[in-house]
Amino acid sequence: MKSRNRLLRPIPLLLATVLCQGASFGALATPPLLIKADLLFDGTGFQFGPQAVLVKDGEIVKVGPASQISVPKGAKIMNVPGGTILPGFIDMHTHHLINGVPARRMLEHGVTTARDLGSAEPITPALTNQPYQLRQYFSGPIIQAVGGYPNVVFPGSGVEVTGVDKVKEKVDSLVAQGASVIAVSLEKGGEFGAPWHWHNPSSQPPWFTLSDDELNAIVKQAHEVHDIKVSAYFGDEEGAQRALAAGVDEWAHMPCDPLSPKVITEAGAKKIAIDGTIDTEVQCSGVHDNAADLVAAGARLFYSTDMGHPDIPHGIDAQEIHMGLHVGFHTGKEYMPALAAALASATSEGGKYLGVPLLGQIVPGAPADLIVINSNVLEKFKELEFPRVVIKSGRVVIERKTGQ
Repeated sequence: MKSRNRLLRPIPLLLATVLCQGASFGALATPPLLIKADLLFDGTGFQFGPQAVLVKDGEIVKVGPASQISVPKGAKIMNVPGGTILPGFIDMHTHHLINGVPARRMLEHGVTTARDLGSAEPITPALTNQPYQLRQYFSGPIIQAVGGYPNVVFPGSGVEVTGVDKVKEKVDSLVAQGASVIAVSLEKGGEFGAPWHWHNPSSQPPWFTLSDDELNAIVKQAHEVHDIKVSAYFGDEEGAQRALAAGVDEWAHMPCDPLSPKVITEAGAKKIAIDGTIDTEVQCSGVHDNAADLVAAGARLFYSTDMGHPDIPHGIDAQEIHMGLHVGFHTGKEYMPALAAALASATSEGGKYLGVPLLGQIVPGAPADLIVINSNVLEKFKELEFPRVVIKSGRVVIERKTGQ
């Protein structure tokens, strides 16, 4: 099997325009910008300050103690005493396209990279009317069985396909539209506390799911023909077993029902990627223990929100970071390493998983996707939802005044 770490492939011109920022970080000329704050999280750990980051032409040029970085001629200076500089957040599971969420709103609330895991066809990115753009990745619609999830709950976010040949054709079609991951549904429904049951499904569980032959064909076509990953929707033990048996790379949600030790051990051994969405599934009976046990076993947890929170802006969900912090506690980490791991799941770890190793880091040569908050992130998470400053590819998206 090929290494499934490739990002770039032939894509339609419109998508190429948006995604090119993920492939050529320095392509946009921007004037020098020097950002100062008392604390910096570089994507892996904390640097105590005062710290400074110098940005030019869409890239990070220098990082280090503020006293050691000179101010270039003509540079704009942003100084946030008592604040924290972090990489822009990477949300690995959104539905911003089908929900019509403005890209600019997500950017202004700290998300600089979003991966949509279920939208209508044709795949059409969300654009701003500004020189900066939201960095976006897409699955297109979730491949599902006739009469199954998600269309029984969220009409239009899935595509019904039957038969091995047809599912392979659908994978080909989605990749041709710009999909960089394939989403499939193994969701039968019925999990206690699952948020999708708060809606009014057009039919009651159990819902129809793809056959094993169809699932295997999707995985093989994605891996062997297109060299991309497959993400599966499910919430129970059976779905996890089917996904593991088929070689699915990623779980689109933390499973809602409690998982057996056998499944947890196997998922950990395979280092399965899991899009957390723990805050979204807070009423599920198994989500917290599953998260802690899976990470302890070796699975990889990524910051993801599912955009399922009407009580906060479309952007960073501070409570999801809080949930990730507690996962770290349950795996034996002290406070600072646990918080660093939770923040890394939203920054550097996401960048590596997407095949762009410098994305989500504050190091020389990385894309200048940055947020600055007014406070010490070790003490206050909530301010992540309302960053003082957001910078995308070296361009200022928003610069709020103190107290705004």
